[in-house]
Amino acid sequence: MNNKPAQTFVMMGIIVAVLLFMHLMPQLSLADTELRSVDILSDVVVPVIDIYGVEDEEDEKPLSGIAALKAEPQPEAEAEPVGKRPLPKGLTPIQDFSGGSGGGMEAFYTMLRDVDLLDRPVRVAYFGDSFVEGDILTSELREQLQQRFGGGGAGWVDCGPTTNSNRPTVKVHTNGFTSHSVMEKKTFSPSVQGISQRYFTVDGSASLTLGGTKWKKHLSAWDRAMLYFKTNGGMTIRGEADGDSRQTFRPEAGGTVQKVDLEGNMGKVKWNVSGASSRDVFYGAALETQRGIVVDNFSMRGCSGKTLTDIPETTLQSFAQVRPYDLIIIHYGLNVAGPKTTETFGRHYKGQMTKVIQMFRRCFPQASILVVGVPDRDQRTASGIKTIKGVDIIMRNQKELAKEQHVAFYSMYDAMGGKNGMSSFVKKGWASKDYTHISLKGGDHLGRKLFDALMYGYDN
Repeated sequence: MNNKPAQTFVMMGIIVAVLLFMHLMPQLSLADTELRSVDILSDVVVPVIDIYGVEDEEDEKPLSGIAALKAEPQPEAEAEPVGKRPLPKGLTPIQDFSGGSGGGMEAFYTMLRDVDLLDRPVRVAYFGDSFVEGDILTSELREQLQQRFGGGGAGWVDCGPTTNSNRPTVKVHTNGFTSHSVMEKKTFSPSVQGISQRYFTVDGSASLTLGGTKWKKHLSAWDRAMLYFKTNGGMTIRGEADGDSRQTFRPEAGGTVQKVDLEGNMGKVKWNVSGASSRDVFYGAALETQRGIVVDNFSMRGCSGKTLTDIPETTLQSFAQVRPYDLIIIHYGLNVAGPKTTETFGRHYKGQMTKVIQMFRRCFPQASILVVGVPDRDQRTASGIKTIKGVDIIMRNQKELAKEQHVAFYSMYDAMGGKNGMSSFVKKGWASKDYTHISLKGGDHLGRKLFDALMYGYDN
């Protein structure tokens, strides 16, 4: 006769032994993801709470006691996030470290106040990585700004197929343009690149057709279409608006950035290039209105931002003449904020981006500059889905960068809700389950948040 109670106790003993063995095992990880640990005493042992929240970095001495409590983030005395009226609930303000000098937000706000007096639209250049690829976030920011200040069109559009071509804000059909970008090292010449860190070449002839969409209210029509390039002469460019109005251009040779324009109300434009040689370089097209405001999306997948300093300053200065910008937004960090990011690397990255800010200030001295901090990025850990360690390190250094260079700063991390904010976006369907990239809905939400922050500063 079997002794079932004895078998039960033996089985329980084996289970307890296995659990105890797993409990004593060190923390394991797989592909930078911590595996959940086994804690058989979790229901009876009271957890110890770290009231200081100070992480012991390998190159920093950990704070303790009163010193740690005093290290809690304090409002920056030099920044100006609060104006005459109270800060609305839920608003993440822009912090302006310029003290009223050049590079701060006042220059941009002044242009907005004079928007109806200008002979061109107010222009915003938004530089970023895959977080804003495909006009995510910038499409809603552009829409809100055009709703308030007027304008139309999707702004900058690349000549050829790129990772940024798949966007709902403009219909693009291109033929004959070969793309070269900073992320394609084998075919890329840094000295030839344009403001978007790309350039396009043509072997003889090419065409680019752009059409409006109804994705947002102000995308279906515009009254100015431009094509930007450098040429050694000998080529012909023909522009066609809505299939009717045609104009032919034969640009002369020159070492600076040139543009050709079509004017008049239109919802479709086609550019035809013929007679081009390998020495002719094309940068992109633009759709906008004579007055109002436009936002250009210059996103580059996989970019940290530091390669912007490889753009020839003479080329940027040429763009400042033919396409001046009033606000330059620098939004990177996603590709450098990882689980193994150190404080030493954070400071090194700040030094690299310092050169970027200084370059833009030299080439666009009249523009406001806004550093947008790294968004939240999460990963799976033993205790659940949490913000990656490197986010805080990169964000703090970006804020210090803005402060040291006397420009403005906006915390995209705070706009997302702070710690574990990306996890919340995923639950709402506003971000993908890589816990890194937002969707169009998430971009619309953050675009409105950034617009609200800009308008709070403008109205005050």
